[in-house]
Amino acid sequence: MIYDVCVNGTWISTLGASLFERRLPILPGEEENTVRLAGVDGVVDFGGSYGSRPIELTLEITAGPAEFHRTLARLARLFNANRSEMTLEFSDMPGKYYRACYAGTLALDSQIGSRLVNVSLRMNDPWPTGPERVTELTITQSPQVISVESAADVRAQPVITLTNTGASTVRRFAIKNEYLLEG
Repeated sequence: MIYDVCVNGTWISTLGASLFERRLPILPGEEENTVRLAGVDGVVDFGGSYGSRPIELTLEITAGPAEFHRTLARLARLFNANRSEMTLEFSDMPGKYYRACYAGTLALDSQIGSRLVNVSLRMNDPWPTGPERVTELTITQSPQVISVESAADVRAQPVITLTNTGASTVRRFAIKNEYLLEG
C-alpha cells in the first residue's frame, strides 16, 4: 500500500511524492502549570495541560530524475510557511483532519543521493477534527429526558439553545442545572 497525505486539498502523490514515514505522537506533550513562591519549599501546582503536538513527515520523491527538482519546488510551495495553518488528511485515516503550521525546514535527508524529504509541522491545537455531525432535536414537551453523546475522541459538553417561537415575551425564565458532571 502506498501511503499518501493530502495538504490543503492536494494529495502529494499528484506532485510526484509519497508518504514514506510519519511521526505523530499518540498524545501531545504535557505542560506543567506551577509557581514558585519565595519562602515556600517546592512549587504550587496548578495542574497540567497539553501543549502543541509535533508532526514529522518523511516524503519520498517518486518522480523520475528529470522531475526531481520540479517536485521539490512543488513541495516547497505546498508547505510554504507564509500560508500559516494547513489541513492534513492521511490516506489511511480518512475523515480525520490535522491542522498544523510549518515548523522547521524542508530538508533532504542527509544521505547522498537520498530521495527522502523531511517536513516538520506543529499542531497548535493538538487534537484532530472530523466531519461535523450535528443532530438537532426540538423539545416540545417538558420535562423530557435526552441523552447527548459526543461521537468524537474527546468528551465535550452539549450545547443547548433555547429559542422563543411565540409572539409574547417570556419573563422570569430560569434554567436549573440538575445533573452532575463526571470527571
